[in-house]
Amino acid sequence: MLRRELAIVLAARITWLSAAAAALLVGHGFVLAVDLFTAGSRSALSNALMSREFDPLLGIVRPTLGGLYLATSLFGPLIGARAIAIEKDRRTFAARLLAVGSAGRFLASKGVAALAGTALPWLGAVALLESWRLVGGHLAVGETAVALFGHLLYAAFVTAVGLAAGALARGFAQAATGALLAIAFTWAIDAAEGFSALAWLGGAAAWSPSTHLRPFEQGTFDLAATGWLVGATLGALVFAWAGCRFDWHGRRRAGALVGSSLVFVLAAGGLRSLTGAWDLSELRRHSLPPAAAAELRRLPERPRLVVNLDREDSRRRQLESDALARLRLARPDLAVRFPPDERRAPEAIERDDGYGRLTVFVGERSRETTSISRRELTTIIFELAGRPLPDWSAPEYPGYPLVVEGGRRRMVLAVSYLALPLLFLFLGVALTTGRRRLT
Repeated sequence: MLRRELAIVLAARITWLSAAAAALLVGHGFVLAVDLFTAGSRSALSNALMSREFDPLLGIVRPTLGGLYLATSLFGPLIGARAIAIEKDRRTFAARLLAVGSAGRFLASKGVAALAGTALPWLGAVALLESWRLVGGHLAVGETAVALFGHLLYAAFVTAVGLAAGALARGFAQAATGALLAIAFTWAIDAAEGFSALAWLGGAAAWSPSTHLRPFEQGTFDLAATGWLVGATLGALVFAWAGCRFDWHGRRRAGALVGSSLVFVLAAGGLRSLTGAWDLSELRRHSLPPAAAAELRRLPERPRLVVNLDREDSRRRQLESDALARLRLARPDLAVRFPPDERRAPEAIERDDGYGRLTVFVGERSRETTSISRRELTTIIFELAGRPLPDWSAPEYPGYPLVVEGGRRRMVLAVSYLALPLLFLFLGVALTTGRRRLT
């Protein structure tokens, strides 16, 4: 059964055309990243202090995975939707379900096959990153593997969305439209981020996949992010399972869809509540210094912060990406509250007397500050706990600047714009030529 489903996906020309187009998107992002990294590296090679700022995870891996995110979002739902919708277009859907005898087994085989097609661009990204190593670039195995793992989870999610659309729609055209609209909705949530006028959408940001991909792209294995992506994938698969039950009609089918919605919310929201994160970046450079992080974990009372900064304030974005991210690695139970997000009709020009202040609580004790420095906030937490700040020294990240030019740059261009797209096209021709249409 799985062999037939793999043939439907991998013997389809559209799968390999999509993979070739995705390879061009990912490869273009990779080339731009290499050129920008090279331009900055020219002035950093002679300056040890500047060299420390050249992080391949930030400068090479993340831009490459940005192209992969776009490609997966565009083509992954279509491959997932086609896996089921093609049966409806051929009028073999009910017959295949009856032959298999179980909607669960039918969906499992379709899902594995569709994920194989969706993951082709992911394999292309792996090949591009390996080419970076071949031209002399540095990649830390742990942080790169975590970033790639996060995007593999996202590929599974978009595939499940496509399967759900294919199961619920009458044909491929409807399924493709529904799947792409679902992914576009997550993009709309992302577009609302950073605008205080849309603060009412602040809670919706927790339902955007890109929100949960960020920890992975920073080399952090976050249980909450993993749980959300796994839970959302399982929830979408439950939708697909309910859609495959063609023997359910009327109230029974409506009840199944309502129940699927509850499963989606409970699975994604429940698994997102998992606590625990591990910094797998090289030298743990995204964490607090080792002594401070270890001592912070030993504090018996949970730290809490009240941050009076609007969503569009650059200080808040810096605080969230730096100090709060590092504090949460040491204390996953850290509680953070943003009062401006709680206003019903916030306006950017509104500023009360306490705007810009951060209030740190440890137990019943508190202190206000206007600093967003991670060292200052950590110092205040320890002082409120009645302890001195531990040793703040940390291993220095050496940085890995690299100038890629001449023959090495030509190799990067050849792999990105020719070798990978042509490889997918060649495999597509080899696997689809002379194939008998499966029914």
